[in-house]
Amino acid sequence: MAAGNSNDRPFHMRRWLSIQQAVDHLSALSEEPLTSDDLARLAEDHLLDLYWYRPGQMLSYIDLPEKPRTTLKHPLRLSPEHSSDWRAIVGVLRQRPALPAEENDTPTLQDTDGNRLRIAFDFSNRPEPFSSHWYPNYSELVVKRRDLDRLERELFSSDDEQPLAPDLLLDVIWQLEQMAMQNGQEGGAPAHDLDWLTHELCDRSHLDPVLLGRVLNAAERQHSAHH
Repeated sequence: MAAGNSNDRPFHMRRWLSIQQAVDHLSALSEEPLTSDDLARLAEDHLLDLYWYRPGQMLSYIDLPEKPRTTLKHPLRLSPEHSSDWRAIVGVLRQRPALPAEENDTPTLQDTDGNRLRIAFDFSNRPEPFSSHWYPNYSELVVKRRDLDRLERELFSSDDEQPLAPDLLLDVIWQLEQMAMQNGQEGGAPAHDLDWLTHELCDRSHLDPVLLGRVLNAAERQHSAHH
């Protein structure tokens, strides 16, 4: 693949992933089997960009016809602006090849400068109408690893996960205080108090003892107010 033979790199260092690599990675994270159809749904909702990588494919500039043709050296983003094109591309993820009639039916590509491009062929090797060469096939679609990292946080964070309320946190802190001080009463050891707990926490966390004292005292007040 592009960018320095990405397949030889450790997974976390790869810039580009094939669709199958992306599916395998998300399946491992979710601990349940996923398919490319799951990626297709994300692409349908425009949550995932798709890129076309066919090394050496000739390209022409749509808005700059005077500019010389170029070749595809690294993946280029497939533009989702034309809904019919995008549906066909998403269909490729579902293992349904797209078979457009001719060159003008091919999907639009975008480079990093925002230029729009379209694949092109010399007359001598121009594919037949309704040939799969006019569209990317399953193996030529890739995604950016950083896009997948972003999606991981959205896909696998619980919708029910809410910030913990401060009063709940303070009550938990109070319970931990009691556990720590009760342990000091076992086996004839001197009873622990808040000063001892503050000192221990300071040693472990390197936090300001005044700040820790305020938290512990706030926890006691919280518990007293609700119990």
